[in-house]
Amino acid sequence: MPSSWLLRIFWLCFLVGPAHSQPPAQTFFPASIPLSVCSPFMSVWHPSTNSSNPLSEAWPTVWGQKSIIGWAGIIRVDGQAYEWMGNDYTPPSTANITSVQITPTRSIFVIQAGPMKVTATFLSPIEPSDWVLQSLPFSYVSVEASSLDGQVHDVQVYSDISAEWLSGDRENSVVTWSQHASSGSTYHQLQLQSPEQDVEIDHQAQDGIGYYAMAARSGMTWQIDAAIPTRKQFHDHGTLTRTNNRAFTTIAPLFTVFAIAVDLGQIQSTSAPITWAVGYVRNSSISYTGPDGSAQQLSPYFATKYGENIEQTIDDITAGFSKAQERALALDQAIMADASKVSAHYVDLVSLAARQTMASLDITVSTGSDGKPNASDVRIFMKDIGSSLDPSDHERVSPVERIFAALPALVYLNASLLGPMLSPLLDAQDSLTGLPYAAQDLGIAYPNATGTRGAHTQGIEQSGNMLIMVYAHARFTGDGSLIYRHYNLLKRWADYLVSASLFPSSQSTADNESNANMTNLAIKGIIGVKAMAEMSQAMGEQADAQQYGSNATTLVGQWQSLAQSSDGQHLLGSYGDQQSWSLMYNLYADRLLGTNIVDQNLMKLQTAFYRELLGSAPMFGLTLDNTVGMTHAAWLLFTAATVVDDQVRDSLIDQVWSRASFNSTRGAFPDQYDAHTGEILGGDAR
Repeated sequence: MPSSWLLRIFWLCFLVGPAHSQPPAQTFFPASIPLSVCSPFMSVWHPSTNSSNPLSEAWPTVWGQKSIIGWAGIIRVDGQAYEWMGNDYTPPSTANITSVQITPTRSIFVIQAGPMKVTATFLSPIEPSDWVLQSLPFSYVSVEASSLDGQVHDVQVYSDISAEWLSGDRENSVVTWSQHASSGSTYHQLQLQSPEQDVEIDHQAQDGIGYYAMAARSGMTWQIDAAIPTRKQFHDHGTLTRTNNRAFTTIAPLFTVFAIAVDLGQIQSTSAPITWAVGYVRNSSISYTGPDGSAQQLSPYFATKYGENIEQTIDDITAGFSKAQERALALDQAIMADASKVSAHYVDLVSLAARQTMASLDITVSTGSDGKPNASDVRIFMKDIGSSLDPSDHERVSPVERIFAALPALVYLNASLLGPMLSPLLDAQDSLTGLPYAAQDLGIAYPNATGTRGAHTQGIEQSGNMLIMVYAHARFTGDGSLIYRHYNLLKRWADYLVSASLFPSSQSTADNESNANMTNLAIKGIIGVKAMAEMSQAMGEQADAQQYGSNATTLVGQWQSLAQSSDGQHLLGSYGDQQSWSLMYNLYADRLLGTNIVDQNLMKLQTAFYRELLGSAPMFGLTLDNTVGMTHAAWLLFTAATVVDDQVRDSLIDQVWSRASFNSTRGAFPDQYDAHTGEILGGDAR
């Protein structure tokens, strides 16, 4: 039986181990590797399919791989330049990538550049307990080098970004820029001449400001100019000119770059990492329509500390790299140690998932009456990053089922995140008394949180999700404020589930399944009723607690009778259909919350049934049910957390790992895909 810590660390969005002087052989080969994954509009990846060029011969891309992101890295050894990132117009010698490792916060590339071993580490910090740091949309790339022949070599390092970080419209977007030297940093600032607030083109926002920075140090030079002359300057001389070409122009075709280089002199090895910080800042973060119809522009949470003082922000970021690295190492080690108690493949999956999960969030604050950011008024929004099965749902705001899929990761990292994440959804529905069930999201065009969308067919799905998550927040934090403030709303949803859950009719799941009397959907609603009983008990509402507890007991007894196959050996996909079966992933909530309303003997039988199905399962996992060819990584892992046999658990995890390590299809790891072919059906980089 999976132990309680396993249930708490089952991550649902998705290479290996901390860096060592002699890294282990790479065994995990995802089709895309995270480089700078920090926020909903800062998600930069290295495409790494079996037909892709290595990092040293390829440009990074935005998560959907529609657009290249200009980001170059070069090391110059004894006058010979080697490219370790990018695909230069006047290419130097190409460095050789010898290994790749991924931890929850870092992607680490070990590279040979002539006589030097180079380690390039891309760090996207995860700071779940410090919301100022978590909300800062900055990441780091650092380089360390050591001689392979034991000799001293003359070494210079270089990196640049282009204005491709600013927009998906490369031919028409005019860019302006400036160069700055603060007391602690050198940094470049770049922005669109005519930004468009809350507009997205090809997965890129049109209203952010880009930064490329380095802590002040000896031997540093910089340059802003077109890509070809800037990089050639470094290739030929190992230094930059400290000049700023102010001929503002479109992103393409000239491709102005913003470069910083360091001359390390004669060295055998670097004494400390050479580190660049890259950022993409949007302020405001969210256009929010409140329950009363009023519109607000919400700022990133870090504004509560820094306001609009970007100079101090960048100085703290560049000076804070060593501490950020220490915290990242500690978090990596903790997550990977916990995951290793399950399996090595599970370590791979949670390492690939962690940045994706946290980078889908915008932590925001309102502006107070004094005109300053209000740290006591926090809202967190999730962007539905990735393609959608329903084109009308693309780029949804705080999709309830996606928050539910991320629930175990959020509980593990910091369950307090759930409070301000669920609050906007609850606030928007308190007064919607004509709708008995919960909404699916807060809009379909992130970052425009325009509110709920009226009637839909996912009433059981989303009401169950919301009740389960509100109770999870209270249970894992000890904070009952959401229950107290929204008790009547929660009761309204629970009453709906009491009447609708047992026989789902004209209902669909978030995966667009709409069969009648779906067993898995019904149990989610019943668990939601039980969660309401527990919340009523916590609020001292004894009559309600007794009523909902009794309802849940009656419903689950009837459900178990209806849901079982005629031979009593497994659960059906739909009542009465003896040929049907389904992944019973919604049972996970019963385990996570400790409500334990489902008979454990039933779980033993279901585990045995999964073992039988696994014998002829498709390459990339059991399908959602016997009627479809699609599967879902999150729901496979939820299912794995419900079984009572470790071998079956590990087999389900291995199926998800097989798709995560499948690099024949372009795209960041998705959650929805064809179980037979691996084709992405939705949710890449989600």
